[in-house]
Amino acid sequence: MAKPITRFVRQLANKLGYDLLRLQKIHIYDEALSGLGRGGGFDAFEATVPRDIKSVDIFLRSCAGIEVHGQERGRFNGAPKSEVLFRCLRSLVSSINHAIIRGVEVPLSLVVIDDHSSPTVVQKIEKILETGNFPTRLHPLKVQGMSSSLTETFELARRDSEDVIYLLEDDYLHDLRSIYETVESYAQLSACVGEDVILFPSDYPETYKHVRPSHVLLGSHRHWRRIYHTTGTQVLSRSILEAHWENYKALTAYGSDPEITEENTINRVLKTVSCYAPLPALAVHFQHFDTISPYVDWQAWWDQAGRE
Repeated sequence: MAKPITRFVRQLANKLGYDLLRLQKIHIYDEALSGLGRGGGFDAFEATVPRDIKSVDIFLRSCAGIEVHGQERGRFNGAPKSEVLFRCLRSLVSSINHAIIRGVEVPLSLVVIDDHSSPTVVQKIEKILETGNFPTRLHPLKVQGMSSSLTETFELARRDSEDVIYLLEDDYLHDLRSIYETVESYAQLSACVGEDVILFPSDYPETYKHVRPSHVLLGSHRHWRRIYHTTGTQVLSRSILEAHWENYKALTAYGSDPEITEENTINRVLKTVSCYAPLPALAVHFQHFDTISPYVDWQAWWDQAGRE
């Protein structure tokens, strides 16, 4: 029930041709600014002051010599690994270029850590990297194998990154808006939570096999749901990598030690660091039907990435 003074002010405002509306406040961030007048359903919310991002450095591990690590079956659409690599890389470069066109001022860079692909594949990787309107680099591995690839990637990210890091496997197909929304949402979600977060770009089907309560927050352009399991593909800050270095270092034994999984290494980080995935996905794990995210037009993404 409105208080007497509120009723009086509302009546006075009505006579002058105005009205008073109750503004619902969400106490997530102490320095939030009013979202009144923003439109699009946000008038009842307070805008969040985004976290400042100094840079986003992307580290992609590539290996065209193995179809699916640890499995005998191939990709669900029958495409060879080299073609999956090319299209996923092309979709990523296009997405980074799109983010720059959309006005993202955060410095973006891409390093491809290649695990002994053939000269023909390496040449095509370099050709795709040349289409990027941002700094790119091909980093060939000296020692072959997944353990070496993971170790080198984590070491490079720890040494060369200043702020936000995108650790990426070579079979994630990206939506054109993926990098743009990831950068914008990382800034917004970190500010909402009040500390750095981890993002996983895919809405993984595995999440729906075990129903559990979850937090759902507003990102820059879509909802993001808290999750508790990711693959080796993550967006995180350098400070998180440093603070949980032992967990990431432990993952480097994946493939050589059958006891090592994401669950007993990097997913332990998610018990104390909030991790969010987009609804719907911004990238799909282009491996099997049971890894493809729902409600995304992956076929259109695949076809677009096939156009050189």
